Amino acid sequence: MDFLRAISIVLVVANLYYFTRVEAVDSGWFYTTVDKILNNFNRACELFCNTFPSKLFSLLLLGIACFGTKGVKNEKITWRHIIIIGVVGLVVFLFNPWLLNLGMKYIYIATTILGYIAVMMAGVWMSRMLKNNMMDDRFNEENESFMQETRLIENEYSVNLPTRFYYKKRWNNGWINVVNPFRATIVLGTPGSGKSYAVVNNFLKQQIEKGFALYCYDFKYV
Repeated sequence: MDFLRAISIVLVVANLYYFTRVEAVDSGWFYTTVDKILNNFNRACELFCNTFPSKLFSLLLLGIACFGTKGVKNEKITWRHIIIIGVVGLVVFLFNPWLLNLGMKYIYIATTILGYIAVMMAGVWMSRMLKNNMMDDRFNEENESFMQETRLIENEYSVNLPTRFYYKKRWNNGWINVVNPFRATIVLGTPGSGKSYAVVNNFLKQQIEKGFALYCYDFKYV
């Protein structure tokens, strides 16, 4: 798959050179050889008769390469992001030959590269989404999640702990509202699980801010 992606990139570079004639290195024999190769391709299959054939062929190879890519799905990436980036990338990548007619060859190069990168990102994300969707919820996490309190309920005595929970395929912000701390609160957890950081420190801070005292008994079980 990396080989196909490399060929796709070579086609894009060939397109940029053929239609802009921007020389990156000072070597006459190199560009003479490249011109012969590209002209032979153009005579054989009209690959560079205009800007579209080489770009479309590079997109075909890129698509095949992307769908062979393995990776971890990013929960922040959605189909909406993929569609927007993919469509914008395709428009910028394919429909910029008018820049050549205006003599703006460097802008043509920049838009072609940016469009190609956007399409490649969308393709990789799409591949990851499709592959992960085929194996969605293999550990039944969706059915084991549940709606939790998202309202902030405060009074003059309350202690309110911010939370974050997963429900219906998205992360939500919530609250643990201890509206009557006078009835005592017990916090259980293994050493290093974050009891003091997440709960005890918040209790101390909020009770001090409200002018109350509290009794905190930290029992270590051995």
